[in-house]
Amino acid sequence: MDARRQARPPSTDKEPPIKILQNVSSEIREWEHAVTTVMLRIRQIGVLIDRLGPALDDLSELLDAAKQIAETAEGLAVSAKGIDRSAEIIARDAEKIAQALPAVERLGRLADRLPGGGRRSAAGR
Repeated sequence: MDARRQARPPSTDKEPPIKILQNVSSEIREWEHAVTTVMLRIRQIGVLIDRLGPALDDLSELLDAAKQIAETAEGLAVSAKGIDRSAEIIARDAEKIAQALPAVERLGRLADRLPGGGRRSAAGR
């Protein structure tokens, strides 16, 4: 139906009544078709809205899960930094121990030479 077309009152002077009724009937059928089409579209939109509700709920749950994952990842990053620092300290201390081992061995041999030193180490073995 053309929206620009305006309804005009039937003219009984020019057209016979049956023709007027046919024109009115035709316009009513056009309006009925237009209203039916609009109602069908409204129902389709309603179905889509009904489907959208659960999808939005799922999306909300996914967003919450993503936030939890991000927070956990931040915590893991902090822990990883702490582990890296601890590993550096352990490596540094291991180097110091390795450097001190020859001196400790020499000290141990000296202690073994002292009176009674060899017996203590033999008893401890």
